Amino acid sequence: MTDEYFDEMRKFGHEDEMRYRILMRGVKNLLEQRKREKSKLFKVLPHRQRKKDLRVGKWS
Repeated sequence: MTDEYFDEMRKFGHEDEMRYRILMRGVKNLLEQRKREKSKLFKVLPHRQRKKDLRVGKWS
């Protein structure tokens, strides 16, 4: 979260209802941002390739 966000939070009193709403919005935005970054990472990384023609070998 940015410093501007925390500066806004400090302006509200502890009993103010808007403080908690803004806090929940900030947490939600942070989680969505992490989710987007994580999905970008998975798109870049090569996925495990599975062999299509698996056959059972003989036991020695």
